[in-house]
Amino acid sequence: MHDAFKVYTVIEKLPHKIESIFAQGDKLYVGTLYGTLLVYSVREPLGQDEAISVTLMETLKTFSKKAIEQIDLIKAVGVLVTLSDGYVNLHDLESFALRTQLGETRGANLFSVFSKIEIQDGFPQVVTRLAVAVRRKVIVFSWQDSEFMSTKDFPVPDRVRTMEWVGTQNLCMGFDSEYALMDCKTSVLTPLFSPTSPSAQGALGSTLESTLNTLNTFSSLATGGLMGFGSKPGKPLITRLPNDEILLGKENSSISVGVDGMPKRKNGIEWSGMPEELGYSSPYAVAILSRHIEIRNIETRALVQSAEMPHARLLTQGKLLYIASTSEVWRLIPYSFPQQIDELVQKEEYQEAISLINQINPVLLDETVDTLGKIKTLYAHHLFRTHHYEESLTLFSELDTPAAEVIGLYPAVISSHVPPKEPEVVSPKSGDVDVKDANAKNTQPIIMSTKELEDAVECLIRFLADKRQKISKSLQTLQNNHDSFSYRHSNQEDEAEDYLHTLEIVDTALLKSYMMTHERLVGSLLRVNNHCNPDETESLLLKHKKYKELVDFYRGKQLHRKALELLQTIHVNPGDMQGVLPTVNYLQRLGVDHLPLILEFGTWILELDPAVAMKIFIDDEPEIDTLPRYKIMAYLERLSLDLCVIYLEHVIHELGDKTSDFHNTLVVSYLAQIQRDSSTPGNEEAIVKTKAKLLQFLDESTFYKAERILSRLPVDSCYEERAILLSRIGQHDQALNIYVHKLNNFQAAEEYCIKNFNSNDPTKNVYLLLLKVYLRPPNREKPMLEPALDILTRHGTHIDPSAVLSLLPASTRIDQLFKFFEKSIRESNKTKHMDMIVKNLLKAERLQTQEQLTFYRSRRVKITEDRMCPKCNKRIGNSVFAVFPDGVVVHYSCKETMAAMGHWRT
Repeated sequence: MHDAFKVYTVIEKLPHKIESIFAQGDKLYVGTLYGTLLVYSVREPLGQDEAISVTLMETLKTFSKKAIEQIDLIKAVGVLVTLSDGYVNLHDLESFALRTQLGETRGANLFSVFSKIEIQDGFPQVVTRLAVAVRRKVIVFSWQDSEFMSTKDFPVPDRVRTMEWVGTQNLCMGFDSEYALMDCKTSVLTPLFSPTSPSAQGALGSTLESTLNTLNTFSSLATGGLMGFGSKPGKPLITRLPNDEILLGKENSSISVGVDGMPKRKNGIEWSGMPEELGYSSPYAVAILSRHIEIRNIETRALVQSAEMPHARLLTQGKLLYIASTSEVWRLIPYSFPQQIDELVQKEEYQEAISLINQINPVLLDETVDTLGKIKTLYAHHLFRTHHYEESLTLFSELDTPAAEVIGLYPAVISSHVPPKEPEVVSPKSGDVDVKDANAKNTQPIIMSTKELEDAVECLIRFLADKRQKISKSLQTLQNNHDSFSYRHSNQEDEAEDYLHTLEIVDTALLKSYMMTHERLVGSLLRVNNHCNPDETESLLLKHKKYKELVDFYRGKQLHRKALELLQTIHVNPGDMQGVLPTVNYLQRLGVDHLPLILEFGTWILELDPAVAMKIFIDDEPEIDTLPRYKIMAYLERLSLDLCVIYLEHVIHELGDKTSDFHNTLVVSYLAQIQRDSSTPGNEEAIVKTKAKLLQFLDESTFYKAERILSRLPVDSCYEERAILLSRIGQHDQALNIYVHKLNNFQAAEEYCIKNFNSNDPTKNVYLLLLKVYLRPPNREKPMLEPALDILTRHGTHIDPSAVLSLLPASTRIDQLFKFFEKSIRESNKTKHMDMIVKNLLKAERLQTQEQLTFYRSRRVKITEDRMCPKCNKRIGNSVFAVFPDGVVVHYSCKETMAAMGHWRT
C-alpha cells in the first residue's frame, strides 16, 4: 500500500442532510434533503503542504420543495440538471433559475448525462444525451450543440436502479437482480451475467437468447473476480471508465465490461466488503464500504489505500473526487504521480509503480518512458533477489538489459569474467527517493542453493541465447552498412568493438552455464562461430577434461598450435582423443596456409603410426588437394623412402598427376628400395614385389625421363628395366640384345617386337633388328638360326625378303625357308590386288566429282536492275549475292537469315 490521495475534510457538521453532491471545475454543488442547493467555491492547494479552501458562495433555500436527489450539468447548453420530486429539472447555470421542467419525466428516479464531440457531416459537433429512468422505461433526450434534437422512449423489463452511458449510444442499466446493455439506436436490450425471467423475455428481444449462454459463463469464474454474481443480489453499482468501459459491482466483486457487454479485463476486483458506492479517479477504483473507503488499482486490483470515513454514502466521479456522508464532505486530492511512484519504488512495490506509469498520461510524469524502464529494471532485480528467476530474466530480456549487468547477478562460477556493475537506476525527476538503497540491494551477493542455482542458470541460458541472437544480428547489420561505404566511420568501429566485447561476455557465460547444466551442448557452442574468452574457456575445459571441445575451440579461434600441442600431449590418455587419429583428422583440415604446422606436427605421428599418419597427405579431403605436392614429396623423402613411395603412388595413380619429376622420383625410389632390400637377407619377397611395380610403371607411364633413369641403373643388373628404358629412347637394337643375350628370353624379345612394330616406318623395322641380333651376334658367336627361322615363320610378312636373304647364312637350306617364302608371296599378291581395287575406286570417285562440277558450272543466274532480294526487299544491284539450290537469289548478308527460315544453304 501507498498514499495515493490526501484526505481533506472540506465540509463538516452541515445542518442540512446531504442528499446529492456534484463537482465541476472550481464549484461544488450540494443538494439537501429539504431542497436547499448549496454552491461552494473551491480553491485548489498550490502545494502538497497547503490545505484545500472551500467557501460557501450561495445558499438557495427555495431551489426545490423536495429533496434534491441527483445533480449534474450540461455544459453545452449551460444548464444545471437536477432530480427532485420525481421530475428532471433544467436550471440556468449562472442564475440557477428554473428553465424548464421535463414533464415527460414524471415519476423519474434516476438520470445520466453524457456529452461528446462527434464528427457529423465532416464537422465536429458537441452531442449531449440525457437518459432518464421513469418506472419501466427510459427516456433519452438529445442536444446537438445548443439545440434540442429529439426524445425517445425505451421500455425496460424492470425499474432501473442505476445507469451509465457506455460510448455514445449504449446505456448500461442495473436492475434489482441483473444488469443489461441497451442500444439506443436499435432498442436491443442485452442482459449481463444473470438469466432473465420469463416475463421479461419478450421485452428483451431475440438478442437475449443468443447472448445469454455466453455471458452466464462469467458468473462461474471465481478467479476472474465474478464470485458472488450468482448469489443473493445486492445494490447494483455502475461506474464509467475510460475507453468505453464500465465497472459493474455486485456483492463484494466488480468487473469491467466493454461496449459489447464482454469483460475487458482478465480478472475483476475483490473488495474487503460489499461496496455501497463505486467511483473512479484514474487510475484508481474507489469503493465506499460500511465503515471505510477502499482505493484499488484498476489494473492490478491491489489495495492502494484505505481511509476511515464514518457514514460515507455519496461520491463524485472523475478527477475531482468528493465523498459525503449526511453531514460531512471529504475531498481526496491525489499526490503527484512522481511522488507516488517514488514511494512505491522505496517500498519495492514495483508492479504497482509500473502499472501506474502505464495508465497515466505521459505529460503527468517527466521522462515517463525512461522512468518506466528504470523501474522495470529495479523490478527485475527485485524478482531475481526473491528467487523468481524466470520472471526476472524474461523482464530483463524485454528491457534489453546489458548482458554484463544480468550475468553479474550470478555467483562467481558463472560471472567471474564480468566485474560487478551497479545498474544506473534513477528515481523520477521530481521525486526525492534515494535510490542508493535500491542499488545497494541489487549489488549484494545472492545466496542460492544448488537447485536454485540450476534453475537460475536454466533461465540465464534462454536469456543469453536471445541476447546472442540480437547482438549478432545488429553486428551483421552494422558490418553490411560498413561494407556499403568506401570510407570508414570511427563511431561504427567503436560500436562494432562494443558488440564484440558484449558477445565475448555472453558466449563465455553461456559456456559456463552449459558446463553446469547441459554439458552435451558445450561442443555445439564451441564448434560454431563463437566469441568465448580464450583464457576462461581454456581453463574451464581443461579443468573438466573436455579435451575434444577444447580442440574444437582452438580450431575456431585459429589457435592451431595450441590444439596440436594438446593433441600430442593427450594422445596416450584413455578416451575419445586417444591415439594419433584425432591429430591426423585435425591436420587434414588445416590446408596450405598452415603447411609448416602440418609438417612440424606430422613428424611425430609418422614416426609413431605411419599407416594412419599418411592419411594427412593421401585422404579424400578438399584441404589435402591444396597442399603443394613438391614440398610434401621432399618432406616425406627426408623422413622415409617408403612413405615417399606411398605418397607418389597416390599422387600418380589416384590423382592422375602427370608431372615428370614425380614420375622420375617414383622410379628412382623403386630402384632405391630394391637396392636397400637387396643388401639385407630375407627380403626376397619385398624385392620381387617392388620389381614388379617398377616394371609395370616403366611400361605404362609415359611421363618419366628415360635418359635420366638410365644413368641411375646399375651396370650388372636391372636388365629388364634397362630394356624398357632403351625402347623409350628408340634404342630397339640394344633392348633386343638385352632380351636375347642377357636374359635369354626369346619370347620376351618377340613380344617386344609385336609391341613396337610400326608398319609406317620401315626404317625401324624391329623384326629385322631382332633377326640381326639372332644372325649377327657379337664377339663372333655362332648365329642363332633356329630362333631366327621361328621369327621368319611367324612374322616374315613384316620383313623385306631381300633383307632376310642377305642376313641368312649361306648354309641355310631352302626347305627351311619354305613357309617364309610362301607367306611373303601371298602377302605380296594380296597387297597388289588391294592396291588395284583402291586405284579403280579412286578413279570412279574422280569421274563422279568431275560430273558434279560440270553440272554446277552449267547453272546460271541473271541479275537484272529489277531483281529484288526476297529477304530485305531491296535491289540486288552490284552487291555480293548468294544463290540457293532452288534458284532463290539474296544478298550475301541475308543468306544466313534465309537459311534459318528454311532455305538450303549454298
